[in-house]
Amino acid sequence: MIAKKVLLVGSFGVGKTSLIRRFVLNEFSEDYISTIGVRVSSKIVSIHGEQIKLLIWDVAGIKDDEKVPKAYFLGASAALYVFDLSREETYINIKKQVEVIKELSGLPIITVVGNKKDLLSADEINRLKNTFEIQIDLITSAKENDQVKQAFAILAKQSLK
Repeated sequence: MIAKKVLLVGSFGVGKTSLIRRFVLNEFSEDYISTIGVRVSSKIVSIHGEQIKLLIWDVAGIKDDEKVPKAYFLGASAALYVFDLSREETYINIKKQVEVIKELSGLPIITVVGNKKDLLSADEINRLKNTFEIQIDLITSAKENDQVKQAFAILAKQSLK
């Protein structure tokens, strides 16, 4: 079995921890507990018959003007940039934020996920999709367990490249 360090990054309150809890423990809580620094979880997944232990780094949410320690990004095999579909401030500078993550991590590809789709209607989501400056890879809901496994499957596949 191989182990791969993968990252979940994005602004505070976008649901990174909720996505991880849903994926690893199949649990969801409405309670918001801010991550301080970084929290590491793990889960074994199977990709193309190969067992991979994902070491999932939940990097604390940041504001645009804050710096994240580069050490959090060292050795990462893949990253998921998560934003909140219902909060414009979490995606207004999405292209720049994803470029910063690429620079810090050295990863050529960052998977971009819009979370909290349960807070918007299908029409609102469709309208939003046309406003983003970069491609959004997946729309998820940790609360409703919608597309969560798919997000981590993409992350696991990316970690093997």
